[in-house]
Amino acid sequence: MTNVIVSANEARLIQSIEKIVSPLIHEGVFENFERALHALLLDYVDRHISIYADKNAEFETRYKQNFDAFTASLKDRATPEQEDEWMDWESAILFLRKWHTIREQVVEQTVKDDTDQ
Repeated sequence: MTNVIVSANEARLIQSIEKIVSPLIHEGVFENFERALHALLLDYVDRHISIYADKNAEFETRYKQNFDAFTASLKDRATPEQEDEWMDWESAILFLRKWHTIREQVVEQTVKDDTDQ
C-alpha cells in the first residue's frame, strides 16, 4: 500500500471539491466523488467543444467553404477585415482541437481509473 502525502493546500482543495460535489452524491446522482468529478468535467469540456464547433460552422456557413479553402482564397489579397476573420476562425479551430484533446485525455483517465478499481 502506498502512502500519499498531500500538502495543506491540496488537502483544503480536496475538502472544498468534496463539499461542492457532495450533494450530487448524497442525492444519488453519482455513486462517488470520482465519477461526479469526471462527469462534471466532461460536461464542461463538451460545452466548450460545442461552442467552438458552432463558431467553426458559422464561419463555414458565412463563407460557404472550409477554413483551408478560405485561407487559400485570401492568399496575397486579404483585406484587414478578412485577416481578422481568418484569425478568429483559426482560433476557433485551434480551441476546438484543444478541447477535443482534453476530452480524449479525460476519457482515457476515466477508463484507466475504472480498470484500476
